Amino acid sequence: MTKHSKKLNRRSFMRTLGSAAGVVTLQSLATGIPAKILLDPLSASADDLPSGKILIVTSSRHGDPINANVPGTYGFSDVHHPPGDAMAETELSLAGTTTTAAKPWADLPQNILDRTVFFHHATYSPVHGELARVQRMMDETEKNDMLISLLARELAPKLGTVQSDPVSLGAVGAELLSSGGRLLANVTPLSVRQALGGVEGPLKGLTELRDKHIDRIYDLYRERGTPGQVKLLDAWARSRDEARSISQGLINQLDKIESNDEDDQLVAARVLAAMKIAPVITVHLNFGRDNHNDPGLALETADHLSAIPKLRDLIEKVDENLQDDVLVGSLNVFGRTLKKKGTTGRDHNPGHHCMLLIGDGLKGGIVGGIEPNNNDYIAQSIDSVTGQGGAGDIPYNESLASAGKTLGYAMGVSADRMDQLLPAGKIVRSVFENPPT
Repeated sequence: MTKHSKKLNRRSFMRTLGSAAGVVTLQSLATGIPAKILLDPLSASADDLPSGKILIVTSSRHGDPINANVPGTYGFSDVHHPPGDAMAETELSLAGTTTTAAKPWADLPQNILDRTVFFHHATYSPVHGELARVQRMMDETEKNDMLISLLARELAPKLGTVQSDPVSLGAVGAELLSSGGRLLANVTPLSVRQALGGVEGPLKGLTELRDKHIDRIYDLYRERGTPGQVKLLDAWARSRDEARSISQGLINQLDKIESNDEDDQLVAARVLAAMKIAPVITVHLNFGRDNHNDPGLALETADHLSAIPKLRDLIEKVDENLQDDVLVGSLNVFGRTLKKKGTTGRDHNPGHHCMLLIGDGLKGGIVGGIEPNNNDYIAQSIDSVTGQGGAGDIPYNESLASAGKTLGYAMGVSADRMDQLLPAGKIVRSVFENPPT
């Protein structure tokens, strides 16, 4: 991306925060009151209680081998995993079920593993440039739009976000997002820091904003509101200490941003989620990249040892104040081959990928699995009730759509609406503590 494009992105982001929508966003952050109600307090009803989850999703056109060392890929004599203790097969528990995976996955804390889903599916594409098509569920979505863009527009009113389009923080080239036929520019972490201005930026005045607007709406409700609206305000309203803590916490996070690398993308994603800027935020984490030539799977090992702790840090930071509001996931263009390729690396595998889903309300576990096919392994069919692979009502050619449909339901879109947005596939019920009826 050119310097000129980055400059335009920063200006666009600053205009957003300086606009009426941006001002109301800061007011909502300070008070806890949905932006819609700040604009029209007397319209408040129980339907305005926020619902749904913001998605932070790592996505890559490289087709990383994230699929190669997860639970569900062990117990096969000819599936190749990196050698050495750092990536050794290690026992772990997913919501009470014992399985095995590479050691970095097993090293995740139990409270994260218990809400981590490893969803085995195919993407049907071996082409780096087809990430956008995979995001469209291989042209199965409503209006042939990217699924995450459809979900973002669906959930924006329920979440009260500033915008209804997703935001990408690490996209380049074929990773750029589109929404409603429009190509969306990437926003860099440095742009986010510059727009919010650090200690002298708009975040420093949250406590004063909180007092001003809480008092304004309390006065209005005393004069003209209903008892129900007063109760809603009591449920929404932040304390002074909470507003001050949010302000300082976000400023501290922004001050850590020094570049546009993976670490800073994750910091910026947390800030944008806390400020409810967008319903979907994409970042880029490497798990081995395009490792055709990777002797001893050394790059795959190094990237796993780097990416999984970063993923852990993201989730733990989200848990501090956004646990109920954020879902973390992954979706790449394809996975990698699982059988050993001589002494080098892995090739493209359109038949197997693994989507991660991590969040409250999910039951940790494995959905689907792998089975031999020609010279490698592909994703199995899936039982939509139990999530087990091998003999289910979700065939191989609907596994991607089912992963997308399950993602949408996890974010808070109803099962009926998901059938409209993505007619193919089925929601996998075993993923949820409270599955659809």
